[in-house]
Amino acid sequence: MIKIMNWFSMVIGLIPLNRQQSETNFILDYAMMCIVPIFYVACYLLINVSQLVGLCFLDSCNSVCRLSNHLFMHLGAFLYLTITLMSLYRRKEFFLQFDEKLNDIDAVIQKCQSVAEMDKVKVTEVKHSVAYHFTWLFLFCVFTFALYYDVRALYLTFGHLAFIPFMVSSFPYLAGSIIQGEFIYHVSVISQRFEQINMLLEKINQEARQRHAPLTVFDIESEGKKERKTVTPIAATDGSRTTFGNEHKLAGEMKRQKGQQKNDEDESDTSNDEEEDDFDYDNATIVENTGNTSEANLPDLFKLHDKILALSVITNGEFGPQCVPYMAACFVVSIFGIFLETKVNFIVGGKSRLLDYMTYLYVIWSFTTMVVAYIVLRLCCNANNHSKQSAMIVHEIMQKKPAFMLSNDLFYNKMKSFTLQFLHWEGFFQFNGVGLFALDYTFIFSTVSAATSYLIVLLQFDMTAILRNEGLMS
Repeated sequence: MIKIMNWFSMVIGLIPLNRQQSETNFILDYAMMCIVPIFYVACYLLINVSQLVGLCFLDSCNSVCRLSNHLFMHLGAFLYLTITLMSLYRRKEFFLQFDEKLNDIDAVIQKCQSVAEMDKVKVTEVKHSVAYHFTWLFLFCVFTFALYYDVRALYLTFGHLAFIPFMVSSFPYLAGSIIQGEFIYHVSVISQRFEQINMLLEKINQEARQRHAPLTVFDIESEGKKERKTVTPIAATDGSRTTFGNEHKLAGEMKRQKGQQKNDEDESDTSNDEEEDDFDYDNATIVENTGNTSEANLPDLFKLHDKILALSVITNGEFGPQCVPYMAACFVVSIFGIFLETKVNFIVGGKSRLLDYMTYLYVIWSFTTMVVAYIVLRLCCNANNHSKQSAMIVHEIMQKKPAFMLSNDLFYNKMKSFTLQFLHWEGFFQFNGVGLFALDYTFIFSTVSAATSYLIVLLQFDMTAILRNEGLMS
């Protein structure tokens, strides 16, 4: 399905022709990205200057229909020209950079999977693929219905010249939705890589739950064993004062114990918490690790997580600015569609064919754009949650105190640095529209709140006088 969308995107000039090849003909790659916008501008000027094939210039189009058509047409022009200019900027370099980084990530993931002996990865990928294709199939059906309704109504009105008003009415919203489809695809790829990392980390967590811990507890912070030694002083009486023997040994021992005093106090304070672990240190048997196990992947997994986060930043920098005009157009079309449906079509529905066409066109495209916007928000939230889940799994591994972590402080320091780094990263980056809003479920709440406020104002207008003057009401 993504290949079909990519080919369609290349045909209508949204992405370069040979986007995955570095050495190609520059004119051939960007020809359609220049021809299609020029054709759109020509159709837009033909309707607004010559006033020949425009829907708003027909005699049967009343003032409400004319206002709706002007708003839909000019808003579409703003949307299409904005995303086209942003598509021309750094578009091919992004695809090359994304594919290069993704290939490096996949190579390391395959190596980690072979070390961890992950035999169930293919089953998970099949389940993910079913949901993935179902989403694309649903979007395809929605857009097919929207385009069929618009083309059919325009063909009945303008005949063979219907492609001209179609270019300035529905084409901008189709192009904007396809760009968001590209964003959906790239975010889903990033989310899938986070899932694979979480599976590898969960394998380490399961092994830590099953594998026995050593009998000797190591002090990871000071790189030594915790051993309590008692030094017996040798008293000697010399006149009026008491001295101790072996003063040089006692001084060295006191210096060592002074550095470990704080760690000993922490150990005694957390003794009650350690009783909650399932592992019995008194009756345990040590199982020595003689081969490659999953914890050997930890350094590579931490590097992979950083690379995928960097890939998320690149993807958001490319598609995030294009989310701003699309979300704005979706907001305006949805509000005006609800207004037309409740204040106009509910009262005078069926009395004017063009007015009914414009009303249903708003409703159809508002639903279509809202579906695309919701999928964008859902996938951005999933990718963000999967990245957070990695840190949570690492915390769970650290709480279990597995043998590999206690016997080698390198793993402990890496895990602690990873969780601390992600804590700072969470406040630094999140999928967003150039910082204006976050692409998560909170955006839905803020949008609904703003839409409700505007609808309360719009629904207070009395349309009866206007509709009576247009001859729609007696």
